[in-house]
Amino acid sequence: MVVNNLDVGGLEKVVISLLKNFDRDRVEPFLICLNGPGKLFSEVSLPPENCLVLEKRQLKLGPVSVDFEALRDIRRFLADKRIDIVHAHNAAPLIYAGLALRGTFPRASMLYSEHNQIYSASESARKKFKLYIRLADRIVAVSHDLERTLNRDVRVPRPVQVIHNGIDGERFRTVDGSGVRAELNVQDGEFLVGTGVVLSKQKGITYLIEAAREVLAKAPHVRFAIAGDGPLRAELEAQAKDLGDRFRFMGYRGDMPQVISALDLYVLPSLWEGLPLALCEALAMGKRVLCTSVGGNPEVILDGESGFVVPPKDPAALAERILRAANERESLPDFAARNRSRFERCFSVRAMIDAHQALFDDMLR
Repeated sequence: MVVNNLDVGGLEKVVISLLKNFDRDRVEPFLICLNGPGKLFSEVSLPPENCLVLEKRQLKLGPVSVDFEALRDIRRFLADKRIDIVHAHNAAPLIYAGLALRGTFPRASMLYSEHNQIYSASESARKKFKLYIRLADRIVAVSHDLERTLNRDVRVPRPVQVIHNGIDGERFRTVDGSGVRAELNVQDGEFLVGTGVVLSKQKGITYLIEAAREVLAKAPHVRFAIAGDGPLRAELEAQAKDLGDRFRFMGYRGDMPQVISALDLYVLPSLWEGLPLALCEALAMGKRVLCTSVGGNPEVILDGESGFVVPPKDPAALAERILRAANERESLPDFAARNRSRFERCFSVRAMIDAHQALFDDMLR
């Protein structure tokens, strides 16, 4: 596995799940981090000799920036460990691993997984992507929407296989959120709406704040709570200041199962996504979910069946669905059993691991 690092994020959690859950009789995993270890590195259950952690510097090489010393270290590591398959997650790891493999013999097979980076890429970045995607022997997308984007907009030179992200549902089965509700001072009869995300432009929290302003004017029994941190936190807190304690920012939380359990409605107002683990987590807990119709979101949440789906950048649509959920909670469908069943079939860590191991077997034939 080759990643930028293991900071907090969905891609990083997927990689950690893969490393932890591979059948060790079939797969011996190794890890290369290009930009330091990251906050989640301690969760990697690998011996130190199976990990290479770099601090790459960027030097211009044609259309990309490359650290030649890092390339040398990667090439030596791959040769010393006799790696059969190199699995890169997103663009920089693909470039470094792909270039490191050039001219080696026997050459390892190169697998590339696209998580969501291409959605936010500029036109010039997409043109560069068309060049370095040729370094990959096989390509995986985490959603069918992402597969369509790669084929239609990038015109990748090889078939794209879809493998949905998955999570360990056991962490989310019997979790008590009452402590979080008490921490937020949520009273009996109040309706708690929330999410857990990195506070970046991608996640669309600014539109949720606008929706909350409309909701709270009509339904004062609704409360909002946002778990997570990120570059836009101060800006978003300023935007929501007039909403007082009805809209709370909780910061980074290490107890996300408890936070999700505390919610009456989980909301993900993203502007773009690959296939977000946050929706898989809410699905595993049987929660009602409201999300935007971007990326792989509608592949996880089926509108009217496992939750509600609205257009992105539409505070009015968000507000309408939140108000309906809050005011008609007793008459809404009970999604709990249905969502847990859907999670087990489609988005469990077991399904993700089995699909990857089958792909590895095919690549080695």
